Amino acid sequence: MFGHRVWYLAALAGCGIFYIAYGEWFSWVALLMVLGLPWLSLLLSLPAIVSFRTRPGGAETLTVGEEGDLWLLGSSRFPLPPFRGKLYLHPYMTGQRSRFRPASGIPTGHCGGFRVTVEKARVCDYLGLFAFPVTNREEKNLLVRPVPLAVPEPPDLKRFIARAWRPKPGGGFAENHELRLYRPGDSLNQVHWKLSAKTGKLTIREPMEPRRGLVLLTMTLRGTPEELDRKLGRLLWLGGYLLERDVAFELRALTGEGIRAFPIDREQALTRAVDTLLCSPCAAEGSIRDKAYTASWQYHIGGEAVEG
Repeated sequence: MFGHRVWYLAALAGCGIFYIAYGEWFSWVALLMVLGLPWLSLLLSLPAIVSFRTRPGGAETLTVGEEGDLWLLGSSRFPLPPFRGKLYLHPYMTGQRSRFRPASGIPTGHCGGFRVTVEKARVCDYLGLFAFPVTNREEKNLLVRPVPLAVPEPPDLKRFIARAWRPKPGGGFAENHELRLYRPGDSLNQVHWKLSAKTGKLTIREPMEPRRGLVLLTMTLRGTPEELDRKLGRLLWLGGYLLERDVAFELRALTGEGIRAFPIDREQALTRAVDTLLCSPCAAEGSIRDKAYTASWQYHIGGEAVEG
């Protein structure tokens, strides 16, 4: 905007000198036109300025080490006027606000969640001579997700002793089955044809799954950036390991907002839990490891370089 004003003042000074030097009618008309041009520009720009909105654009989810960029976007119901502003990153875990600089890129050296805000935003008229603060500003979340990190000694699933068995929802493959008579609505694919032929009654091989006790993962959201990378990476890997083997579990994490509990039975739920932790403040004190929980199997995820 400063450059636009310099050019306008130069044009105004030129027209003024031209009018003083010659004094002809067309020099007077030129001077009046230059004097009235800013106000005409402002009048034409007002609808676009009033309806102007700005928000951050660019990456929304990245992985540790992945490159990404952010930029400032503007929108209006009328031809877009010139605008400017600055983007700021607010890490949820640490709260240390910093300005985003395109030359440096998004800090993806460690996992974490950021609130991206627009600050010091101003919108100008079409000539760039008048500037007004932007009140309609949006923000967004940016997630830098961890890389799965294998646990040195994964759990032995044979230790998960089934307390009872229940029909598997939706059917499908199962190692154990229960024989029962056919009921309307049962799939014919589950009919035990040989046994049905012997008994003369339609018999179903119903898939059964174990009803286990509580499988619990715990974690304290605190530590250095390297420790948080390891904690969340191990959570991602261990959660995927359990889900691949049809073991639903519960995650309990101590954060700056207290203990958060996440029942997880599918990959989408695991991803949501990790994303929620990325956007949570770190716990200031205490450890969830000191809490006594009743569970059939419990694993505490630490951030040590070597975890046994």
